[in-house]
Amino acid sequence: MLTLVLAEAEVELMPVELCNHPAVIGHARQRGKQPRQILLDSNYHHAAMKNLPEGRRRGRPDITHLFLLTALESIANKEGQLNILIHTRQDQVITVNPETRIMRNYERFLGLLETLFEKHFVPDDKQPLLSLRENVSLKQIIEQQHADFIVALSEEGIPVALPQYFTKIKTQKKHHLLCVIGGFPSGQFHADINAIANEVISLYAEMLPAWTVASELLVNYGNMCR
Repeated sequence: MLTLVLAEAEVELMPVELCNHPAVIGHARQRGKQPRQILLDSNYHHAAMKNLPEGRRRGRPDITHLFLLTALESIANKEGQLNILIHTRQDQVITVNPETRIMRNYERFLGLLETLFEKHFVPDDKQPLLSLRENVSLKQIIEQQHADFIVALSEEGIPVALPQYFTKIKTQKKHHLLCVIGGFPSGQFHADINAIANEVISLYAEMLPAWTVASELLVNYGNMCR
């Protein structure tokens, strides 16, 4: 089993301090919602985010969208070998049913997440495709998975070649591998990732997008399992 945790994903409802900004009010009106009901998105709200703490990092639900499209359509997921969790900057955790098919249209995806933040599940609480819990730290999420081995991906980690790295893991008979991928556009984890993971590794000398990292992990994990 492979568990992918998209950590500190920049997915959040509109901060209260931005709700009266004209760019936010105008976009919310176009969506037929109140400002507090829409997601912060730098594509639309960059003018309002100039003085927001960590404004250059926040408002990036597109990263989560592309990550989910990559992971859910993977061979590993189709063969029942994948578990996906999204951890947000607000310490919320989104559990993703492997049968979920995320819409490719980004606007529809935003609407889906806004419904999730409102109801805490979609489409219903009996057989949810996505469900959300509050006040769960990254450390708690990882501990709850009871993985055999925990790897974090960071450009500051130990450089590895994934084919050889996964071969080493296979020889060590690690049956449940958990990989932590940053869900933010730049910078480092806020959490002390070295204290959470067994190893911190790097796939490339430069920072890679979350969906590229996920793709590399999924392909090499699949090769390891064959």
